[in-house]
Amino acid sequence: MIRLPVEVVFTNLLYTVTSSVPADLQLSARYRKTSMPEQALLASSAITLRQFDYFVSAVRLGSMSAAAKRFGVTPSAMSHSIGALENSLGHKLFSPDSRRSSLTKFGREFFTQASNVVDSAHGAMVMGQTFNESVLTIGTSPTIARKLMPPIIGRMRHTRNFGTIDVRTFANGYQLSSALGHGSIDVALGPLDKTPGQAHVFGFEELVVACRSDLRNRLDGSWQQLARLPWIGYGTSSEIAGILAQESGRAGVEIRYAVLAPDVATVLSLVEHGIGVAVVPRMALLGCSPQLSYISPTPTITRKLALHTKDMSPHVERFVKLLTDLELRKKLSAAGLFEI
Repeated sequence: MIRLPVEVVFTNLLYTVTSSVPADLQLSARYRKTSMPEQALLASSAITLRQFDYFVSAVRLGSMSAAAKRFGVTPSAMSHSIGALENSLGHKLFSPDSRRSSLTKFGREFFTQASNVVDSAHGAMVMGQTFNESVLTIGTSPTIARKLMPPIIGRMRHTRNFGTIDVRTFANGYQLSSALGHGSIDVALGPLDKTPGQAHVFGFEELVVACRSDLRNRLDGSWQQLARLPWIGYGTSSEIAGILAQESGRAGVEIRYAVLAPDVATVLSLVEHGIGVAVVPRMALLGCSPQLSYISPTPTITRKLALHTKDMSPHVERFVKLLTDLELRKKLSAAGLFEI
């Protein structure tokens, strides 16, 4: 995002004011010989934003004294500043006999545009004060956000090389990839096949069959045995649903679904209540109820975990370097979060 200096913003706004005032009320003759942008540049060398502020506030508050009190100046100082503004514009803003209480025709037209200048300028300055270029927006799945991101963020905070971290979750890979393509996130973290950016693989996620602990010792991991159990599945937009259909089809068995659930967290809750078994990322079981266990199907199911980037800004480069660091990857792998 490009931020212009306040002087440039003010000059552009002043050009808007002068070009919006009716032709017969525009700047005085000494400016009319130049083009409108040049008029704005000439005028802006003499006109200040504070003069606009004084004028707009005096009109809005209906009193020069009230406006002066707001800015902490004397009424005479404010009147002098507005007089200098009138001289620069070449027109009176207030009727001479109204003691700066009644606007002239030019003053009324000018006030409408000057109000926009003041509001826009203050808005631009507030944006400049609050805009944070150091925010790193990370898009990922709900499971990775809950299980993998906490230790990663802990390392990021420890290095003190990152500002604010914004973690956003997406229901499926399509939504996550689209967010990266549209620029609403800086990086996409997860098992994505195709994205509009570059992939930095840092590990492999194992998919396992979650079951109740009292069922674990009776399972051998074969699809022929697993197919005889009731299953908890996912909606058609889930990548895991596609993987389950592919693996069971390859084994020549048909999966019977007792219920379909919207996400991994709901699936695990249903498994815990004995509704059936389900395929989940192994990391999702870390820290779960002791009533939950898992078995790896035969053959083992894994998929790549990668950090996907589109634009390599400095904070994105630092994040890529951190997440692909072998020491950190070994620690995360030892914790059971993924394989390397």
